[in-house]
Amino acid sequence: MTLPAGYADAIKAYSDSQNPDEWATLKNKIQQAANPGMEINTYKHNENDAKIQVDYKNLTSEQRKELSLFAADLINQIRKQFGTQETIVTPKSLEWSAAVVEQAYDDANWDAFGEHMTDGKSHNIDGNEKVNSEYNVGSDQENIGGSLQFWNWNDENTELVKLPIEQQTMDSLKETIYDDICRMMFADGGHGWGHSRTFANYGVLNAISNPTFGINFDKFGYDHYNFVEADSNNKLADNPYALPSTSELTSQLNQAKSDLEKSKASLAQTNNDLSEKQIVLTNATSTQTSAKKVLNTAQTDLANKQTVLNNAKKAVANAQNKLANDKQVQQQAQSNLQAVTADLATKQKNVEKAKQAVQVAENNQKTAQEAVTVATNNVNQAKQAVQSAQDNLNQAQNDLNKLNQQLAELQQALELLAQAKQQLAAAQSNLQTANDNLVAKKNELNKATADLADLQIQLATNKENLTKALANLVQAQSNLRQVNKDLASSKEKLVSKQNSLASAKAVLAEAQAKLIELQQAPQTLAKAKETLDQANKDLEVAKENVEKAQQAYDEAKNNNDVAQKDLEDAKNSLAQV
Repeated sequence: MTLPAGYADAIKAYSDSQNPDEWATLKNKIQQAANPGMEINTYKHNENDAKIQVDYKNLTSEQRKELSLFAADLINQIRKQFGTQETIVTPKSLEWSAAVVEQAYDDANWDAFGEHMTDGKSHNIDGNEKVNSEYNVGSDQENIGGSLQFWNWNDENTELVKLPIEQQTMDSLKETIYDDICRMMFADGGHGWGHSRTFANYGVLNAISNPTFGINFDKFGYDHYNFVEADSNNKLADNPYALPSTSELTSQLNQAKSDLEKSKASLAQTNNDLSEKQIVLTNATSTQTSAKKVLNTAQTDLANKQTVLNNAKKAVANAQNKLANDKQVQQQAQSNLQAVTADLATKQKNVEKAKQAVQVAENNQKTAQEAVTVATNNVNQAKQAVQSAQDNLNQAQNDLNKLNQQLAELQQALELLAQAKQQLAAAQSNLQTANDNLVAKKNELNKATADLADLQIQLATNKENLTKALANLVQAQSNLRQVNKDLASSKEKLVSKQNSLASAKAVLAEAQAKLIELQQAPQTLAKAKETLDQANKDLEVAKENVEKAQQAYDEAKNNNDVAQKDLEDAKNSLAQV
């Protein structure tokens, strides 16, 4: 629970002021300082508490203890910032607060706010005092909140009526307590900031020493924040419970916030990485497609080169066969040349023919050799082309393997993205639910604000009537002060009674000037009037005593004068003698 800047100082300045002329200005300063309070303090829901259903009319002792410790922790956070004495929770303070709610409100059927918000009975002061006497308690304070109960206009819009209270959980009750404390701290201007000062334990009429605390819900759905002074007689401070460690909770909250920010950063980085990987995947897919095209082209080229190689090999084989045939023809021609050598003239033509055949054979052999050379070159080129194609194929296969690996990694990243998207969808769903709840709460707040405005109008009317009554009372007090001034020379008893009257008037003036709550003002004023009436009675008695004393004095003076005259007569007679 964080107080806005300047709020505590504004409350203290108003509480400490003894100048009625500046009270309105000081109260405006409180309101200005309090305005951010509802925005900077928000309840944090607890999933485990939300699973625990409770009956607010019949809380167990452990549930009352848990709620009281929760509320006391919030209240002590306020008091630390005010620098005032903190409260404690004990077994006996819980017993006492439960007795107050049970006897003064449930058994007495005492509806503090009323069925229609206009017929509420406010605090049951007599009922509280009765319980206090049973527990040997002196000073106590009580705040009552109504955030669990809602009112709405009836069909005719003539009056407010209560709405049914839904099933509650420990989480919803803690939220009610949190909201009530916030409202009574930061929206209490209509009640003179009396509830705020009670929570802060500040001010003559609001602070108590050695405070112990307990909370309970009455059968009407109102939560009662009861503070009582502990002493050695009532033993209310014995065996205090350990309050939750605010610093530890704050540390846990900060850690949770840090973890959340890290998770958000990690999710953002994951999304960025995923986007980059998506781009890489797209590029890799495109590259893979291109590589497959290159591979297919290389394989087609390899097949074509293989066909060329096979054709070249066939050509070489044919050329080699033709070369062998041509060699046989040459050998046959050589043999024929030798056979006809003997008959040169006869076989001259045969020699020429043989030479021609040899020349043809040599030409054929040369042509075949050239064909073999060309074919061999073609084979070597084909082999190089095949090797180059194979190298390209291997490189393409390596690239394809890498791309397949990258594709697998990207597919895994896509799975992580799908999981992240599911988590994001769940978070967005939870956020939407929270936003819906926020809208509902804002609607309820708007309704409550409108109801509060109507009540404040009624309160202003009541205050105006009360102001008139107070003006009459002030005039009466002024007359009384004039009487007291005229009686200033009276005897010591009268002076003592006047002092008592002045004290009573000071109590009354303080009670009137520091009007804390409109509902409590009549009771407080009545007690002050009783004190004033008693002081007036005492004054009348003192006046009677003064009159009697004056009569006795006058009688004694007359007697003294007579005696003095007798003495003078006696002296004269003695002188004559």
